[in-house]
Amino acid sequence: MVVAAAEVLAGQRPVDHLTRWTTPAMFEAIARRAGLATRVLGARRRSHRPRMRSVHTQLTVSGACEATILLEDSGRVRAAAARLIAQRGRWILAGLEIA
Repeated sequence: MVVAAAEVLAGQRPVDHLTRWTTPAMFEAIARRAGLATRVLGARRRSHRPRMRSVHTQLTVSGACEATILLEDSGRVRAAAARLIAQRGRWILAGLEIA
C-alpha cells in the first residue's frame, strides 16, 4: 500500500487504485497532495518505480499496525511511516508520512 501511495504521489499510478485500501480521509489527503504535485510540477512519468528496501512493523495495544518503510526511488532513499487499521478483515491505510 505504501509503495502504491508513493507511485500515486509520483504520478505513476492513478489515485483511484487506493480507494479500497485507504480510509476516506487518507484517500482525500493523498489525492489532494498528488493533485497539487501535478499542478506545481506538471505531469511526470518516470521509468523507475519506488521499491521497498526494508519494512519494520509493530502492533499497537489498540490493534493497529504501525510500520516504518525505506523506499528507494531512482537512487534516492526516503523514509515513510504508515498506520494501518483492521477493518472488515483487511488492513486499511489510515496514516502516511513520507520524508
